[in-house]
Amino acid sequence: MPPRAQPFSNLLSKTSRIDTKLRSSMDQASASVTHRRRLLDFFVAPPAGGRLAARIAHLKSRWWLALVVLVACGIYLFVVSAGGVRNWPVYGTYLDLQADAFRAGHLYLGLKPAPELLRAANPHDRSLIRYWALDLSYFQGKYYCYWGPIPPLFQAVGKALLGITRGIGDAYIGLFSACLIGLGGGLLIERLGRRLFPAVPRVMLIFCILAFACANPLLHDVATAGTYISAILAGQAFLVLGVVFAFDAVWHAGTDSARRYQLWLAGLCWGLALASRITVLPTIAFLIGVTALAVGWTSERRWFHTFINSLWLGLPVAFFGVGLLVYNQLRFGDPLQFGLYLQLSGYPPMRFERRYWLPNLYTYALRPWASSCQFPYLYQVWWNKLSAPFPEGFPIPGEYNTDEPVVGWLRTSPLTWCIGLAFWLLPRPFTLKLRHGRVYLWCLAAFAAMASLTGMTAIGVYATTMRYLTDVMPGLILLGILGAFALRTHRFGLLAPKLTTTVIALLATVTIVMGCIFGYQGYNGHFHKYNPALDASLVNAFSVCGDKKPELPRFWP
Repeated sequence: MPPRAQPFSNLLSKTSRIDTKLRSSMDQASASVTHRRRLLDFFVAPPAGGRLAARIAHLKSRWWLALVVLVACGIYLFVVSAGGVRNWPVYGTYLDLQADAFRAGHLYLGLKPAPELLRAANPHDRSLIRYWALDLSYFQGKYYCYWGPIPPLFQAVGKALLGITRGIGDAYIGLFSACLIGLGGGLLIERLGRRLFPAVPRVMLIFCILAFACANPLLHDVATAGTYISAILAGQAFLVLGVVFAFDAVWHAGTDSARRYQLWLAGLCWGLALASRITVLPTIAFLIGVTALAVGWTSERRWFHTFINSLWLGLPVAFFGVGLLVYNQLRFGDPLQFGLYLQLSGYPPMRFERRYWLPNLYTYALRPWASSCQFPYLYQVWWNKLSAPFPEGFPIPGEYNTDEPVVGWLRTSPLTWCIGLAFWLLPRPFTLKLRHGRVYLWCLAAFAAMASLTGMTAIGVYATTMRYLTDVMPGLILLGILGAFALRTHRFGLLAPKLTTTVIALLATVTIVMGCIFGYQGYNGHFHKYNPALDASLVNAFSVCGDKKPELPRFWP
């Protein structure tokens, strides 16, 4: 090269490098702005570019999702109000009392203990049961709720904003939480279809979203959303919403701008879930680990970024966890005392033993219903007098309690029959280096954790109840939907796409109908008790007994 050309060549090289760095910085800044806008428009998830026309077009393309979620919430409203009665049924007031206590500036309930209880040397002696406020925690002359503080805190804020000073019961917490579950499930299923399984038709998405929203026992819970059930629904609502944000973070793994906000929002939701129902802790711990690893998997410094991601997820959860411990210390003088063992319960003290696992697993998965010619045809059974709870020869511990009605999820939610397909039909070629494979595996792990870890506490208890199914049902349904989508987009499903779609829609329809049947009944004849005129009309119109008298009583006890 000529001597005089050397400086000019160096100048061109330096200019090229500066231009490259400048373009890179501009691209990063543009990506950062785009991801922040994407976060602000989370619920409509606009495409990259941010143009107004594109945003409007994208929003219009999601009108069906908003409509489906509104339909689900309308079903919840119809059920909780027993068909639209003016005075809603009240199945519990403890959370509402706790909300009023928060507004009054203290942690104990305004309910006054009986004088006999205040004078007793041992107020937990069962001989004093007639003086108890059953299922509240009693400590040093005051009543407390042992359920998490977040649901009543939300109710306290709502009542303050609306200027409500009277008692309103706990059904509103249940309704609000159920709507959040329906919203979170709809957003998550729509994302699964749009991103992982674009070949899945919209009609199939609609059926699956409604099946998620109506699968038993969700409508059963909404119908009788008292204190116990509303706390469970709140925990699941924030858990599912957190999974939606975590899904977005895993899908956008490798982009630093947006994922921090998505991880933080996921952790915030999971912290709210923890402070609603403490038994979700194992599930949240697993979700934090698997999400942090999935987001950091493609990074050059994989384990360092996994650690950082776990901090973004874990710090909000830790904040609520510490707050919960402080809450316990202020109430009971012990940060690890959640109030369960101070509970004034009509049942024996809680024991968690392995010998209850087998009967509980059978009950929650396969416990049968009782059938009748009278509407609504299938009934949950109290005391199992007319329907054997277990097959002959099934090993049952002597003190095992079968009183409360439960119907197994495999019988009421046939969409979950596709769960095995989710594990079998992995994407091909399957590799964690590809985004689809990594996100699919994360979904499989996250949904499986929701379907198992959240219910571990209930599996070890000496009795079963329908509401405990809610701890695992969202995860089970999501696993079934994942398997159904995998089948529809697999070569087996593509050979007969209309047949595959029809079969999956049929399974979803049966799941919806079953959920409505048991939601109509609620815990014990919800519509029958609170809207007898509508119930009588439906029984007369749809029963198929003819002149035969039904052998099965409609409701117990």
